[in-house]
Amino acid sequence: MSTFLKSELGVAMSGQKWHSGQFTLWQSTQPDIILFTPTQPVLAKNKKGRYQFGMSQFRQQVDGTYKITGGSAIFTLNTGIDFSAEEFARVSEEWRAEMGEKGPKNPRFIPLNVRNGSAELLINDLSGVADQAHLDKNIGTPGGYNSFLVELTELGAQEWAQGIKTKSVIPAGVKIMYEYLRMMPSVGATVRVHGTRAFEHISAELKASYNGVFYGGSAQINAAWEKMTRNGTVEITFIGGDLSPELEQMRQDLVSTFAKQAQEQLFKSLFEPAPKVEDAKAGNSGGFFGGANFAFKWKKVQESTDLNLEIRFEGWTWLKASMDADLTSLISELDNSYLNEVNTQMSAPATVLVDSDPLLENVAISWSASEGKAPESPVFGPEGGNERFTVTSQRINDVKIKWQAKVNFTPSNWPIIVTKGEGTIGNGENQVVVKPTAWVGRHMIYMFVRDGDTILDPSDTDYLVCNVSYKGPHLSAPIKASAKISPFEPLEFSYPLSPDLKGGVAKFSAFGVIGGKLVRSKTEQVINDSEEAVYILAGTDGKVDLVSQSSVFPESLSQSSLEMKLLAAAGRPVITGENGSSSSTGENSLKPSGNSSSVNGKLVGTVVAVQYSRAGNPVLVIQTANGTRHQVKLNDIEDAEPFNDKRRNVAVEIGDGNTAENIEILL
Repeated sequence: MSTFLKSELGVAMSGQKWHSGQFTLWQSTQPDIILFTPTQPVLAKNKKGRYQFGMSQFRQQVDGTYKITGGSAIFTLNTGIDFSAEEFARVSEEWRAEMGEKGPKNPRFIPLNVRNGSAELLINDLSGVADQAHLDKNIGTPGGYNSFLVELTELGAQEWAQGIKTKSVIPAGVKIMYEYLRMMPSVGATVRVHGTRAFEHISAELKASYNGVFYGGSAQINAAWEKMTRNGTVEITFIGGDLSPELEQMRQDLVSTFAKQAQEQLFKSLFEPAPKVEDAKAGNSGGFFGGANFAFKWKKVQESTDLNLEIRFEGWTWLKASMDADLTSLISELDNSYLNEVNTQMSAPATVLVDSDPLLENVAISWSASEGKAPESPVFGPEGGNERFTVTSQRINDVKIKWQAKVNFTPSNWPIIVTKGEGTIGNGENQVVVKPTAWVGRHMIYMFVRDGDTILDPSDTDYLVCNVSYKGPHLSAPIKASAKISPFEPLEFSYPLSPDLKGGVAKFSAFGVIGGKLVRSKTEQVINDSEEAVYILAGTDGKVDLVSQSSVFPESLSQSSLEMKLLAAAGRPVITGENGSSSSTGENSLKPSGNSSSVNGKLVGTVVAVQYSRAGNPVLVIQTANGTRHQVKLNDIEDAEPFNDKRRNVAVEIGDGNTAENIEILL
């Protein structure tokens, strides 16, 4: 099978799992295969066995002595595994012993399929900030290597240097979020978080700061949420009457799944994504508590409110999960060799950072400075990594950096991508960041068997052969591949994009056997580069329909009902708010109204829901006095924060593209 078109395994419908050390084990849809994922990231090592971490403390000469003025740090985390064959064999035996009689007798262990990873640096803004030129939050596919750049303040440079030298607390951490694939039954539930009781439980579990804010780590928050699920503070009510007999056997697991997904969905509404602690003082352990803490947004019980979600699953579903770690534990084994003191009047650091990608073979960098440093030619493998150089000059801000990168992917028929750039240190262009993932197009292809607009249960005998192709001006010949696809095993289609991200066309088609009959799609269907998922609908009537954004929906099918089923079956959970309006993280199900209710050019009404597109873009759903609902786009996810947990009366000025230019909250 091609390395860029592969079958994907997900977690079985039972959701059976085990915990062994720093790993979680899952039963897959194949009885003899166990999927695994780590529960915490670790600091990555290079091929020489040295940790991928480097910190510089900047000093400037003032009144005959040197003063610390700031610093920077660069480090790489491994969210996958980094075992030798012998180590993996030993760990596999430990996993088999942990599963005991409840697991398969001689299973194979395969990493859990995850996607849509995002990473956040949790740091007090008095200590420093993540370099936003690199940390765009979306890290693509987790289960590998993720790098971070940190700009440190004067205080942060002292805290981090002291933490390395004396093994004391560094008030910072990281949080990594991702999605994993699981087969779910056709089931839904309403999740109600009783606000007053939730405040009492969470505030009792966490610590209180000097300013009345409650803080705690993820372990404390998870423990509090589990208690609230057991005692009914987080109330789960299944939709659609009694569960079928086979689902009754997994009722408790379904309750836990719904509760966990509600926690992930509501986390940002309840907690600050970065710690806001008491100002750290240079010379002590740093911070009020230290470590990777989260701040509870409700300071008083009067601020609490009931939260409601409706979640539905059907078939393949991408569920949310996360892991985090405090920096103190990550760098506990470092010594002073990882710390560099730089005189900023004469020297400046220059960094080269390459992000990992599952399809990456290697990246060859050609780097040079106009003065103060000999040329360098580092080569990075599929795990990516970073290199750090020191440039010395009397006029450091005028030093020009030039670089060229040749990105080579594992498929032999993919071209080598060449990118280059240049800039001066004075303009902050001494950091070279190469993101191979940016030049890889990826789509999930799902297969379903239908009878009319009804999705049928999967059958072991139904399968198709999926053909895919991609052509572009940067390719000497189109890329083509074929692979078997079934309702149990969706496919991921990957291909190399043009360096300028223009001119390429991806297509797919299918043929195979359904109900003992040979079936075939009539034509190839174009896949838009913005689509995360496309669908193959094999009908019992012998027709094969290909569904994507570019397709015309089959006239014989009920578009609205089947579209929602596809979103729920293969895209993500379908979430609805307290008002009952439906939305998903894929496509908006609420259509914008052509009518408006405005005063002085403003749309006036009540915000009744906040929707998020698959890319995370927020949309306000505003109900006017006559009961009509309108969708208004927001420019930034932070603009949606005031509306995530309560209804508000607003007057909105709407600009081009149905985007809010100004929002007034009416008292």
